[in-house]
Amino acid sequence: MENIELSELWKSYDQKIDQVLTMNKEVALHISKQRINTQMNKLALPKRAVTLIGIPYAALLIAISYITFKAEAYIMALGFGAISLIMLVVLGNYFYQLILINKIKGSDEVIAVQQQLANIKLSSFNALKLSIYQLPFWAICWISIDALKSSPLIYGGVNLFVIVGLTFLSYWIFNKFNYDKMKPEIRNTFFSGPEWEPLVISSKILDQIDEYK
Repeated sequence: MENIELSELWKSYDQKIDQVLTMNKEVALHISKQRINTQMNKLALPKRAVTLIGIPYAALLIAISYITFKAEAYIMALGFGAISLIMLVVLGNYFYQLILINKIKGSDEVIAVQQQLANIKLSSFNALKLSIYQLPFWAICWISIDALKSSPLIYGGVNLFVIVGLTFLSYWIFNKFNYDKMKPEIRNTFFSGPEWEPLVISSKILDQIDEYK
């Protein structure tokens, strides 16, 4: 009889321990989720700032492209038009990242959050790389057709050299911009600050959640 009572007592004790452990795990997961949401709120601030500044900036570039085209300054129109297009794609990336941030804040699935964080990193990385291709078009923007006609060799040659040089530089940087192959000091220079630190911290929190499970 005593053995049965002792067995029941141990069983009850084990159940209470399981309940406490389950409760502690749920509390830890809830706190971790709140910490991730806090990081996402921090991440959203610079993203929103870029979009708020980028929209009128892109609109201004488009307006300049239209004005220069109507004024038959076709080379300038080409330069500003290309920059406008690049800027619109970059803005599209930022809007996409804001959507992903909202999805992360509304999701409790660890795998889904990990995937969305990876997508934000990739989108941010691609937006940064794409922005580099603006360089040669800024050189094209300021070419004067009249000056080119009056001095095709000197004026045209110098501008061609600058454009080709910036194009090569953009292409070289674009290809060298590999996150995994970068030296730590270079990576920390480009991928730090309010647009990257919340992603790093959130990834570490997710690793802790995996340990809880």
